[in-house]
Amino acid sequence: MTGSTLAAKLVAARRQHQLIDSLEERDLPPDAHTAYAIQHEVLRDTKARIGAWKIGARAPDSLATGAPIDAECVYVSPARLPCSSFFRVLVELEIAFRFAYALPPKSEPYTRAEVFAAIGGMAVALEVVDSRFAQWPNLDPLAQLADAQNNGALITSGMEPYDVVAPGFDFLAPRLELTLDGVGIAPATLGNPAGDPRELLPWLVNHCSRMGLTVEPFWTITTGSYTGAYRVEGPSMVHGAIDRIGELELVLT
Repeated sequence: MTGSTLAAKLVAARRQHQLIDSLEERDLPPDAHTAYAIQHEVLRDTKARIGAWKIGARAPDSLATGAPIDAECVYVSPARLPCSSFFRVLVELEIAFRFAYALPPKSEPYTRAEVFAAIGGMAVALEVVDSRFAQWPNLDPLAQLADAQNNGALITSGMEPYDVVAPGFDFLAPRLELTLDGVGIAPATLGNPAGDPRELLPWLVNHCSRMGLTVEPFWTITTGSYTGAYRVEGPSMVHGAIDRIGELELVLT
């Protein structure tokens, strides 16, 4: 327990589908360690099971951040979700990974080579960005981190074998398409701010190891947007594709 009431407020916001109007100063996480603890308090108090993670970084040399995603918020394409299940809908096109086998906690950090050797699959991912806070995005970043780093849902294509797709694949600027009702919404300049998203995976594995968590092979790990966040205002169809990996579809009703 963190001593903060923020976890309880986040649980109530999810259960009652009601925004958190304001935050007391004492509710703001003082540091990332507390924000990560609140993430897991929320999972425990909602009896959620981890089905995915979102990780990212503002630049290749920046410290990564991440958040576990409730398995009930993870969908395989084609997905059909009501707009009313979210407070707001912004969509981001990403690449997701799975590991071929479990990576349990250990005393020494996992090396980059150990983590890369364990990658088993790749998929196209569409994250729905949402927040339980009324004042989002004008909000303390640590509060956003505590709130599952603004995750609303995750939609993925089928997984493709990593050892088939990765050789020769352009992880910095893949060929992709993102459309809303058939109209392109991908920006002219594409790219993941973290650079090669695979470089985020050692951070996640060691973050979980420090928390005593086994990285499970059924977890889907999405690794940051290539397209930025695009706000969707109402019922529509979002289609995304990344060359050599696959495509997905989300219908918002």
